[in-house]
Amino acid sequence: MGLRKKTFLYSVVLALIMIVFVIGYFVLMLPSLYVDYVMNSNLQSAAQIQIRYMEERSYDHLTVKNPSSVFTMEIPNTGDEVYLAGKFYRLTVVVRDEELQSLLNRTRQIMGKVESLEQLENMDDLWTADREDTTDGLGQEDFKEFVSKWQDKLKEIFAGQNLISEDFPIEVKLEQRDNEQVYSGEYSKVHMMSGDVIVYEAGVSGGNYSYTTYVAMGRTQDALIITVLPTMTPQMEEITPIVMGSLPMIVSVIFLVVLVSSGFFAGRIVNPIIRLANHAESAGIAGHFKTDEFAFVSDRKDEIGTLERNLQELYTRLRDSYEDLACKNHMLEEENERREVFLRASSHQLKTPIAAALLLVEGMLNEVGKYKDTKIYLPEVKQQLLSMRKIVEDILYLNYHAKDMQQEDVAVEVLAQELVRAYAVQAEDKKLQVIIDGKGIVQTDREMLKKIADNLLSNAVQYTPEQQKIVIEINDTKLCMTNYGVTIDEELLPNVFEPFVSSDGSRKGRGLGLYVAKYYSKLAGYKLKIENIENGVRTELYFRKVTAQ
Repeated sequence: MGLRKKTFLYSVVLALIMIVFVIGYFVLMLPSLYVDYVMNSNLQSAAQIQIRYMEERSYDHLTVKNPSSVFTMEIPNTGDEVYLAGKFYRLTVVVRDEELQSLLNRTRQIMGKVESLEQLENMDDLWTADREDTTDGLGQEDFKEFVSKWQDKLKEIFAGQNLISEDFPIEVKLEQRDNEQVYSGEYSKVHMMSGDVIVYEAGVSGGNYSYTTYVAMGRTQDALIITVLPTMTPQMEEITPIVMGSLPMIVSVIFLVVLVSSGFFAGRIVNPIIRLANHAESAGIAGHFKTDEFAFVSDRKDEIGTLERNLQELYTRLRDSYEDLACKNHMLEEENERREVFLRASSHQLKTPIAAALLLVEGMLNEVGKYKDTKIYLPEVKQQLLSMRKIVEDILYLNYHAKDMQQEDVAVEVLAQELVRAYAVQAEDKKLQVIIDGKGIVQTDREMLKKIADNLLSNAVQYTPEQQKIVIEINDTKLCMTNYGVTIDEELLPNVFEPFVSSDGSRKGRGLGLYVAKYYSKLAGYKLKIENIENGVRTELYFRKVTAQ
């Protein structure tokens, strides 16, 4: 899945989480919060109305939620009158019945025994304050029984009574109050419902509530039926404090959910990029590509995974190219070093045969002393010229590279016989015996192999004492050359392939024969080894193995 789809899916999931949270809050939490708020508000309103009425003894300056149903009863400490006050009226009730007067006095008596209302934890404590000392026989019952007596007595007195008769148990005086400032926004509507029913709707507003009364009317065959339904509807101002009080929690939860989910999602995207950047930075600081490979957390299928895999492939190619380039640079450094050493040595060694040849020629031209006999010294001049040619050939052959080699089947014994004939004069001069034993065919570059064998044989002829022998053993895998009567100092043996290292300090050899042979062996892919044996030195050249096509 691509990053675009992942981002879209993340947004959808986050939106669903927010929707579920908001719906859950409004469905599960808001109703209970609203109920708790209304109950607490009602409790505070009741206490506030009580305190204000006790101070002013009037509803004139009081603001109440439901003006039509809220009232306050005032019981004086003496007398038979009880007052009921509301927002729209004030009633004076005169108690005429003796039993009701007795219950009223009993209530005054109980309340008078209580010094502080703060001492009461419940209504039972209020009643217990006067249980022990009673004379009217009402002191032993509990509060519920006392209230029940009030209810029973009221039912007994008022049941079946004519409310306007002169002997009615109580006398009521009504004082009506002005309600113009209490209600506002009066309206009325008529609704035609199905079934021949007409509903009349009338309403007013008062404070935080609206009061609506529905009067439904319908006619049957024998009567006119009227139903009255009063309702009270809270205004938006009442629920606003609840919502505002919940905003910190809602904002905190939404912020936390968004923060956590965004952090997780961003981490899934940014962390791999940070890891790649750190790896690239470490490679840049190191200055090479030998650092560890990228470590993948998972097989991602999005653009980040593609980027990781592409960078990994690029990194691998760059590392391989770097290692190959470093290897080639090392080979070039070695090549340049070899050439520089060889050229310096060869240039230095050319001075000796040139100087000797010039001396001989000048002596013969001037017929000075022994140099008059040209037949004797002309061969010496030729020998010096051949020595110079050998050095020049070695210098020119330095440009011969492995990529120029021509692979062919070479008969090693034939090549050895050719070289032995080339050194026949030097061998006869020192009365050396050169023996070729065995034969073999190797697939290689003939000139390269000849150059190596030539340097080995030249070195052997030069350092083998007179009347000794040189044995050349040949097979398909190696060429072994042993010259007897000489050994290499053990101290020089580890460095014998280095330039200017010679086992015979009395001879003025170039000290480059084994160095050149080692160089060409490495170029051709051969392995050259030299060691001391009993009364001799053995040199072994192992040919490169060629896979059959």
